[in-house]
Amino acid sequence: MLARRYIRSESQVYSVGRIGRHKIVSTKLSKDASSPENSKISTENSVTRLLGTFSKVQHVFLVGVGGSVPDYEDASKHVRLGDIVVSLPSQERSCLYVHCQKVEHTLRTDEYKFNVKHWACADDTLQKVVEKIRKVTDSLSDKERPWDIYLEEASERLKAEESSFHRPFINTDRLYYTNPDGTVVEVQHPSGDRNYIEGRTNVRFGAISNGMNIAKDGKLRKTFARLYGIKAYDLDTDAILESLDGNRNESFLIIRGIADYADGSRKEWQPYSAMAAAAYMKTLIMAL
Repeated sequence: MLARRYIRSESQVYSVGRIGRHKIVSTKLSKDASSPENSKISTENSVTRLLGTFSKVQHVFLVGVGGSVPDYEDASKHVRLGDIVVSLPSQERSCLYVHCQKVEHTLRTDEYKFNVKHWACADDTLQKVVEKIRKVTDSLSDKERPWDIYLEEASERLKAEESSFHRPFINTDRLYYTNPDGTVVEVQHPSGDRNYIEGRTNVRFGAISNGMNIAKDGKLRKTFARLYGIKAYDLDTDAILESLDGNRNESFLIIRGIADYADGSRKEWQPYSAMAAAAYMKTLIMAL
């Protein structure tokens, strides 16, 4: 996907090349495992160094894995493993990303109060391109979409890598539901979406959130997702967006390949899902 020319700046390594007619620079974010706070500082520093080294960056893509917000009843809204979630605002809210900073639970009324920070783009160029791609590919039905082609190309190129980028078997995509009494049961994925083809990577659209405080609690997760139009949870993206804010970057898009039903931290689906997210990013860049 990217011509490999490496540039080293301090402790950061960048790959520089072209996708289509666009110049691209990519890097892997630094993280510090010693504490969440140190990890956040390392991530923010990575973004600041990139934007300082490459001062003409126009659009920023945050590409990686995340955890799905499944819909147990509506198959057309259900986000499965291997699918892609792209950050678009919902009809009710304009935010692309929501960070839950604190949760307060009132036992008497069994209600939750969320203290959040959210982000949107002043420049909506990328969101408009996403909508254009969406309109075109929605009409393709069972035909191959651009990201399907890029996925096949990437899978072929990555055959020799130590990690397996092949799509895991469908029977590993198991869905669970937490009952009101706290018991967890396995359930079937909803059916009835005429555009769904088993084993194909679908794209869903909505806000994305940091899952650190809420992703592990089924009820909390569901309540928060419904309130803010969340389609996926991930980790640490708020630190990146803080840095983009500080550097006055006005155009970004978050693309998450779905690796589990929590926050994207499970390993089995990570390689394929990360590759799927990158394939969609290429689709978008080619359409810019």
